[in-house]
Amino acid sequence: MVEKLARLGHGEIEGLVLQALVRQLVAKGVLSPDDVRSLLFEAARRLDLVGGELTKKAAHTIVEEDLAPAFLGGE
Repeated sequence: MVEKLARLGHGEIEGLVLQALVRQLVAKGVLSPDDVRSLLFEAARRLDLVGGELTKKAAHTIVEEDLAPAFLGGE
């Protein structure tokens, strides 16, 4: 039987773990900052914030202003 994981911190723990994992992969050279930005851009394009997928420009802005700093820190 597969049990659901407890939602710690109202689900925030998953994001924090993902950010830490990405930072470690960058630190070890497994991913480059450009790889991370590319992955974030592909994910951001699929966000449905305005009733459909974001434009490339809107996704790029979200990546550069919000997502990349959260995942890459101060680089």
